[in-house]
Amino acid sequence: MQRLARLSLALGALLGLACDPGEPGQRLGGLHLIDHPDLPVQAMHFEPNAAALPTLTAQHRTTTMATTAETTPVLAEVFWTAREPKTPQQQATEWGLKFSDLAALNPELDPATTLAEGTRLKVYQHDPANPPQSIGSPNRGKLRNAMPLPEGDAWRLRPVRRRAWGTHTTVTSLVEAFESYGEHFPDGPKIRVGELAKRTGGRISPHASHRSGRDVDIGYVFRGDDDGEDRWRFMHESNFDAEKNWYLIQEILASGKVQTIYISKKLQKLLHAEAAKSLPEAELAALFEYPRTEQSPHATLQHWKGHHNHMHVRFQCEPGNPRCRARGH
Repeated sequence: MQRLARLSLALGALLGLACDPGEPGQRLGGLHLIDHPDLPVQAMHFEPNAAALPTLTAQHRTTTMATTAETTPVLAEVFWTAREPKTPQQQATEWGLKFSDLAALNPELDPATTLAEGTRLKVYQHDPANPPQSIGSPNRGKLRNAMPLPEGDAWRLRPVRRRAWGTHTTVTSLVEAFESYGEHFPDGPKIRVGELAKRTGGRISPHASHRSGRDVDIGYVFRGDDDGEDRWRFMHESNFDAEKNWYLIQEILASGKVQTIYISKKLQKLLHAEAAKSLPEAELAALFEYPRTEQSPHATLQHWKGHHNHMHVRFQCEPGNPRCRARGH
């Protein structure tokens, strides 16, 4: 019942009920806190249909607004760990930073030394006067003052992290969802995170989107043991863990900040069967494009080719950011 209530609240937020940032002094995923598919223009966004959510009562709406307003924390600082010996200049390049910026964040850093494996370096310090800002649309945008996705026990970043940067909304929503997944499935495979955006946004080949810090590719959770790799796997009924993937998607939706999630229609059907164990038909129709219903064009989970081994999550624009564009036109 608790999970059903959380998802109902998330569906409310998808109808545009997300509110203000929260209070300082909180913690997110053990970190100290102080307060992006390649789509053509016409396929950039789907509007959820309120008529498809009869179970979302006025009381749910009020609770959703209060819950969302309670906490939208900002990561105060983020550290990354060197995986092998490198010079500071080489490490900065691998992480998508200018060496001068890495040195400013780590004043003790000696450019003449070689970093030892396991060295932790600060890669982000929150500046309240210059918060992360998504500018433009996902396929015609850029990113300012980007925030890096932190390392975590429940997820795995790629060694080269030049494209692991996003907005406050994107990063904090992912950390919360990933931490919840790790707590619920402590022995499950780690979440394999793909690309978000460059630190300054803009074009990254081969993507048409991923330009403004609101997109992220996430490998599906597979059945079996974690092999320690960060590569994705082609998913089918025998290796797709519907329970764990549906849990993760619910946690991402619970942020109330999701615009659209792109998932292969074959995998949507597997997820639909899992979700049907706890959700009524009206809410299933609001969430899933497949199986097809009258609400499919407005569903949150949409099919797009190429998403057989990963999902593509697109988050909403940050509240109060007039330069962000949800659509591609």
